[in-house]
Parts: sequence; C-alpha cells; structure tokens
Amino acid sequence: MYFNSLLATLIFSSVLAVPVKREAGGIYRSCIQSKQFALTFDDGPSELTWNLATRLHEEGVQATFFINGKNWVDVEQDSVSTPEGVKSYMEVIRHYKDMGHEIGSHTYEHQVLTGASEEAIRDQMNKESDIIYKAIGERPALMRPPQGDLDSTAVKVLGDLGYSIILWDIDTKDWETHDLASEQEAYKTVFDHEPTKGHIALQHEVYAQTVDELVPWILDFVKSKGYTFVPVSQCIGANAYQ
Repeated sequence: MYFNSLLATLIFSSVLAVPVKREAGGIYRSCIQSKQFALTFDDGPSELTWNLATRLHEEGVQATFFINGKNWVDVEQDSVSTPEGVKSYMEVIRHYKDMGHEIGSHTYEHQVLTGASEEAIRDQMNKESDIIYKAIGERPALMRPPQGDLDSTAVKVLGDLGYSIILWDIDTKDWETHDLASEQEAYKTVFDHEPTKGHIALQHEVYAQTVDELVPWILDFVKSKGYTFVPVSQCIGANAYQ
C-alpha cells in the first residue's frame, strides 16, 4: 500500500495517558493505548462469517468487521447455510452485532477510492451505510478504504461524511500468501519491534485458511504477550456508530 506525505501528516499514532472519546475524522494506524490490540477483518460477509463471529464471541473477543454490500456476496440478495438454519446475509450482518462485534464500512463494492470523484465516493459510502442501517439500525462511523489507498479528495469526503479512517500496523497479507508461517512472522516482527504499543491488525474473513488456522493462533499469541483485545472504537477512542 502507498501513503503519500499528505496522508502521513494526518495519521494519529500518539499514545495518550487517558482515553478520550474523539470526534469522527482522522486516520489511525494503531491503538492510542499501549497493550491494546484491535482484531479487524475486511471484505465480508462471506459463508465463513457466522461461525467466525460466534467463535470470537465464545472466546470473549470483540472484533471489528469492515464489510461490503456487494463483493464476495450480494448482501441484499444472497443467503447462506448456518448452524441456525439458512440466513440472509442481512441477518448475518446482524449476527456480527449480536455477537458483540463492531461493523465498519469498506465501501459498497470494494471500490478503490484513489482517483474517485467526490460523487462516486459519497455514493459508495452512502449505499453501504444504508445497508448497515437496515441490518442493525445504526450507521457506521468507522471505515477502511479498500487496499488502504486514499488521496486528498477521499480524506475530505470521508471526513465530511463523519468517518474515522482505520488503517493498520500489522498486515499478514493473508489474501496473498495463505501461509500460516509467513502470517505468523508478520505478527512476530511487529511485536518484537514494538512490544507494548497498541496495534491494529488486518485480516480477511473470506479465506478458510485465515479463519481456521490464523485466527486461533492470533488469539493465543496476542494473549501470551499480555495484550487486551478491544474493538476499534475503544482502540482509537471514538464512536463506532454515527
């Protein structure tokens, strides 16, 4: 991912002594408190979502899911088999919330925002906000840009729409490698270099290898380092919903 000097000046990475609830806006790559860890997933929902959300809930972990309306599935049209029967994907989105997780926007169609017009960005964000509102009765205040790509137009529009922009400081590249050893190394490298800093980690909930192999390892590894799992809103001291 590429971040120009304009974006670098906007990223908030300082650690505060006392958590403060912030207004929407800003770009975040890590938690503001030490020893906090935000587990995040992109690109869902998918056929793996229901069980993943349930498993994390059973482990006492609140994650944050940055979702699309039309990417791997069409959430307004498609359905999926779950342990509780066939569910619409709108019900799957509700399941995130029922399991205590947070829901953020990843745009409606996973559109890369760099170079997009203000109108196109607003359309992508408003469509996704409407879907999330229909599913859970709240509109997201957190978003993650597809591929992490932004420009000054996107930053302005997203701020005007009331979004905090959530990037990451741990990237397993699980979408590319599907290899547990390399994904583990991504974590170990960051934790070895910054053993007490708060972290935001990027995963993708649409891959079985991530859900079945990587996630269980993450839960054990992060806990072994003395970290506390927190949702992104707590990680950055901002509201999850508008």
